[in-house]
Amino acid sequence: MAHERYLADLRDLKFVLFEHLKIDRLFELERFADFDRHDIEMLLAEGARFARQVLAPANEAGDREGCRFENGRVYVPRAFHNVHSQQRDAGWLAMSTEREYGGQGLPFVVGAALGEMFIGANCSLAMLAGLTRAAATMIIRHGTEVVKRQYLPNLIAGRWQGTMCLTEPHAGTAVGSINTLATKRDGQYYIRGQKIFISGGDHDLVDNVIHLVLARCEGAPPGTKGLSLFVIPKHRVDTSGKLREFNDVTCVGIEEKLGIHGSPTCAMSFGDNGRCLGELVGEEQQGIELMFEMMNAARVGVGLQGVAMGSAAYLAALAYARERIQGCELKNIRDPNAPLVPITRHPDVRRMLATMKAYVEGGRALLLHAAMCLDLVEHSPDASLRQRLADRVELLTPICKAWCSDTGFEAAVLALQTLGGHGYLKDYPIEQLVRDVKIASIYEGTNGIQAIDLLARKVGRKQGTLFVAFLADIEATLTRHAAHPELATSVALLARRKRQLEQTAMNFAMQQMSGDIDYPLLSATPFLRMFGNVVVGWLLVEQGAVAHEALEELYRNAKANTPEARAAWCAEHTEGQFYGNKVKTARFFCSMLLAENDGLAAAIESGDRSALEMHF
Repeated sequence: MAHERYLADLRDLKFVLFEHLKIDRLFELERFADFDRHDIEMLLAEGARFARQVLAPANEAGDREGCRFENGRVYVPRAFHNVHSQQRDAGWLAMSTEREYGGQGLPFVVGAALGEMFIGANCSLAMLAGLTRAAATMIIRHGTEVVKRQYLPNLIAGRWQGTMCLTEPHAGTAVGSINTLATKRDGQYYIRGQKIFISGGDHDLVDNVIHLVLARCEGAPPGTKGLSLFVIPKHRVDTSGKLREFNDVTCVGIEEKLGIHGSPTCAMSFGDNGRCLGELVGEEQQGIELMFEMMNAARVGVGLQGVAMGSAAYLAALAYARERIQGCELKNIRDPNAPLVPITRHPDVRRMLATMKAYVEGGRALLLHAAMCLDLVEHSPDASLRQRLADRVELLTPICKAWCSDTGFEAAVLALQTLGGHGYLKDYPIEQLVRDVKIASIYEGTNGIQAIDLLARKVGRKQGTLFVAFLADIEATLTRHAAHPELATSVALLARRKRQLEQTAMNFAMQQMSGDIDYPLLSATPFLRMFGNVVVGWLLVEQGAVAHEALEELYRNAKANTPEARAAWCAEHTEGQFYGNKVKTARFFCSMLLAENDGLAAAIESGDRSALEMHF
């Protein structure tokens, strides 16, 4: 049975960008005036080809070979070297970076669409590029002109690697416990400390690694408020950007991991010999504020990993299910001569495929919506719109990270289940995707941390106005489509779950005001799932309405005026099937998957404190 290592859903990407989000309006902004839809469609097609033909073949080899740590040096899989060179030389590594710094200047939302394909085809290699972009963006925003000249050209070109260094062996997620010390002597900062779990901390694809490191200046107060941010290169760089001497930054080992074997996860030591120099970014004790800019962007990127690998797994499972002939239809089970059918005809397989499709398309809609908001926050001339969308992104960031990474993993597991025993074999790509995507719910702040952030900080921020304003936007969609010929029932179901979410949030607020903090935190993860389900239901309903209108236009053009004529026309036209499936996906999600919120709400409302009272 033929099977490709990677399949991209280019049709749905274009639907979200051009029909749902209508990104053409971005081209009306001065920042993006040189682009048009034709440019973006060509870029997406070429990106899909590059992902399929270049990135994906190296992914399996990278997983099998993994990274090596020998004699103090880190080696990535051999197959990655040629692929990285092609990616760098073609300009794929700086698509959304500003042109004045050597990038292509594309909208962030287009970069996210391309990123989905690159991550889905080869997550390990895509991670390295994403971290470098994040480091470059931080330097663009907050670095001095000297620092920009020193580091940006090689970072943006992909010749150097960028990282972010937070975690320490003793501290884990407790960033406020960081011990890495910055000592100022003769106007320079000398850094000493250790960091762990540093993705891309060292490897042989690049000549230099530029670390963005959280450290505590001597005399700074304890906790997160006392942290500062430093640019620390592996090799020092002169003011023209040329390499100089070693900067006392060493990798002391790499981790052996469940997945993403081609991505080196390093333990780093800074200043063992007292010669590690760092360049302060921003002001002293501004570090956590600046690092959160990187972390929030990384959290959206991790959500994109969930969608990307969930999509790759779903499409691999769908291709397999269409070809796998097994069993007859259940209505013919007693007939020994009944024809065998593809497993797509079996109801339970269809349930799994529909669930994967809804999770993936809902997550894609959420991530690209957030990316589109970020483009408008940065470049819209309308100040009130910029603020409203900035508030929305702040509220949605933990949902982007946690909901999309959780459901991406769930989709990959369902994809493996669809293949049955074959899914458990390395002959197919899904078992690797299951291993690779699991980390997305763990790093950049575990999903439990995201849930606490959402409930304890984001929902109540600005006296709850972010939450209320966002739900008002959802309510506007529900009102607009309340009598929709195909989606009215879905809208009613979503409206009920929206009210349920509001009531749950209000109950939490009352508990917190009464001094009960523990119980709301115990329920934070179920609450995030509830919230994410409502957000995705809203986006899928919007998509269903857009798709229904497009389908009706196709019917009119085809003069298909009866149900029989429409069914016959759709059987022969993939565009009709695509739009019809978008409507059905919205209905399936609101009827079958959104029902999860009733159980989540009931569990929260039970008030059961057993987990808080157990002896562990």
